[in-house]
Amino acid sequence: MRLLDFHTHLPNIERYRGDSSVIAVRSLMPDEEVDDRSDLFTIGIHPMDRQRYADPEGLLLRRIDELGERFLGIGECGWDRRSQRSMEAQTALVRCQIALADRLCCPLILHVVGGWHLLLRERRSHPEGIWVVHGFRGKPALLRQLEEAQIQVSLHPLYSWDEVPQLPYFIETDESDLPLRTIYSRVAKQLGEPLTELSQRILSSYKRLLPSDR
Repeated sequence: MRLLDFHTHLPNIERYRGDSSVIAVRSLMPDEEVDDRSDLFTIGIHPMDRQRYADPEGLLLRRIDELGERFLGIGECGWDRRSQRSMEAQTALVRCQIALADRLCCPLILHVVGGWHLLLRERRSHPEGIWVVHGFRGKPALLRQLEEAQIQVSLHPLYSWDEVPQLPYFIETDESDLPLRTIYSRVAKQLGEPLTELSQRILSSYKRLLPSDR
């Protein structure tokens, strides 16, 4: 049985060394080095990134070219009310990355803290393409809004399960210290289904994100 960690970072990657049962998708920042353990990468400019890139699209394209077949999608990008950037500046940066994801026909992975109205507004202008909000732990009403906009979620390890997502969803560790198998086991228990079925369902959703030639 293989488990997908849809969104994680370098510290957690290290614990997966020697463990071929985990498919690890690492969220990579523009200035981070590629490791040799991650199976796939997403790359994007995070709203909390303090750097001002003169050519963000060119920078991301160069890194994507370096990743080759290990590239999965754009992100994490989005909005965060704690950022030093204005919401307008964050929106401009998100729009650049939306355009790139559209051009490459790849998933867009989103980080949202306090900018849900902006996310939904942008989605109305870009109704096509696969968008996934990572680290989701919002209330049922917000989940329903996202799903009405055809936005998928990758669930925070501490998601409350007041509502079961209706669209395909993913499971992640992000920066949590909880082992991935523990997170999956909790979800399977919450849903009342075998761990193997949960794993297979999420892997099937993941494979639909991959280009048809893989």
